[in-house]
Amino acid sequence: MKGSDALMEMLRAEGVKYIFGNPGTSEAAIMDSLENYPEFEYVLAVQESVAIGMADTYARATGKPAFVSLHIDNGLSNSFALLIDSYNAGTPLVMTAGNKDVRKLAEGRSDLAEMARPYTKWSAEITHPEQYPSVIRRAFNEAVSPPTGPVFVSLSANSLDDDAEVNLIPSTPLRKSPTADHRDIDEAVEILAGAKSPVMIVGDRVMENHGVDAAIQVAQMLGVPVYGHGSSQVNFPSGHPQYVGPLSIRQPAAVETLANADAVLAAGCPVFNDFFYQSDTVLGPQTKLVHLDINAHEIGKSEPTDVGILASPGAALGQLAEALGAEMTGSQIEAARGRAAAVAEKTRAADEAFRKLAAAGGSQRPMSPEAAMLALAEALPENAAVFDDAISNRGSLHAAAKFNQPGDYFGSRGGSIGWGPGAALGLKLANPDRPVVAVCGDGTMMMSVQGLWTAVNSRIPAVFVICNNAMYRVLKLNMNVYKRAVKGRPDEPSKYLGMDFPVPFDFASLAQAFGAHGVRIEDPADVGPELNKAIEMNAPAVLDVIIDGAV
Repeated sequence: MKGSDALMEMLRAEGVKYIFGNPGTSEAAIMDSLENYPEFEYVLAVQESVAIGMADTYARATGKPAFVSLHIDNGLSNSFALLIDSYNAGTPLVMTAGNKDVRKLAEGRSDLAEMARPYTKWSAEITHPEQYPSVIRRAFNEAVSPPTGPVFVSLSANSLDDDAEVNLIPSTPLRKSPTADHRDIDEAVEILAGAKSPVMIVGDRVMENHGVDAAIQVAQMLGVPVYGHGSSQVNFPSGHPQYVGPLSIRQPAAVETLANADAVLAAGCPVFNDFFYQSDTVLGPQTKLVHLDINAHEIGKSEPTDVGILASPGAALGQLAEALGAEMTGSQIEAARGRAAAVAEKTRAADEAFRKLAAAGGSQRPMSPEAAMLALAEALPENAAVFDDAISNRGSLHAAAKFNQPGDYFGSRGGSIGWGPGAALGLKLANPDRPVVAVCGDGTMMMSVQGLWTAVNSRIPAVFVICNNAMYRVLKLNMNVYKRAVKGRPDEPSKYLGMDFPVPFDFASLAQAFGAHGVRIEDPADVGPELNKAIEMNAPAVLDVIIDGAV
């Protein structure tokens, strides 16, 4: 068969349902073959970041690798803005792009595999139709093998158009969850059970390796405060009384918490990640670090590790819980109960303070972010799936809404903005029976606002709630951090150059221009009714919520 048909047959064998993409002339053979494969739905994006956003969140929500089809060097290059984050976070994606015929050597052709290599686990080029089964099979295997991540395959024009005998065998599903060495577990128990002020930090590989229940069990046994770090999904229920919230080491309070801890258990997360450089180690000289992860590159990467456990976080946390149950003494159990009660009181007080702040900000105009997020949280249906691209208002969203089950919440995965428009669509395709709400900043929404066209064109009924403060507020906050932490001048004022939108974005009108429902909201009392209306419409909708951007 033709190479392009062999590609389709392999995608069918791998169970692919959606092709997220933006085609070019280099994909002519693929699009021609697709006409004979109606079981695939091609979800057209008119900007590559939208395709990556859709695929990334679809893969995370389904637990299966997503397939992305882009075009030659131009389209591939446009994908890198978000692909970098997918690579750093380990999202299992299989990406392809058509390339020129290999015989066009004298005229010149781009080395697409080399272009993609810095942002992928594995990158290769198919130059003969007979290679399709083996290369596509390896691509899907590589994407889901720990540490998971995106892979890229360049498809030469001649490989797509030529014929060959092919043996269509799909990849073999991976079911093994590597367990921890019992000696490592014993060392971890000795450190954690005897600690006076332990802290637990969780990241995305906890949920991805089915470790949420075990994480809860360990946290309750130790009575620890639990933080999320690099945590963009439900790795620990945010409504649990021991969940304190996200941990950012650019915040002095977080650094103080870590410095005062005598033991830190980090599971499925980096230790530690931040843009700004901090000299020496973050942890105190007496702090013991137990770091367990399935990604060997993370353990000991930046912080000295006392016990490094290379294993599935789900399996290792389960082993740890069992060992703690067998080894903790009566006095250690009693101390853990006291710590748990103290943490619960701290989270209760924080929740009460947030609600008072939100109530006070409801009458001001523009409304405060706290008032907007509380109104949104109170109106969210119980079965809603939320994508968080709120950026600088993420803290208010998490303070207002509690996400307790895996799949209830996903967030952007790194430093790039523009996730929300595509990610919301991928989340909805993965959850067709659940209302999907994306909470996006105005700056990040504009980075890939073309996603609204895809929502309308493909009839994907996601609801976009825009935090419209007419600025890159996150840059202003980070400028303040820069002046404090890098320049050592916390009181020095800033002009915040290039961080405001003097001509504010009218997202309600933009939505209407694309054919979606759009409404401008200036009163928090209108957030709930408009959200309910948008969900009931079962069509793409935008709520343009005007909020205060004070820093």
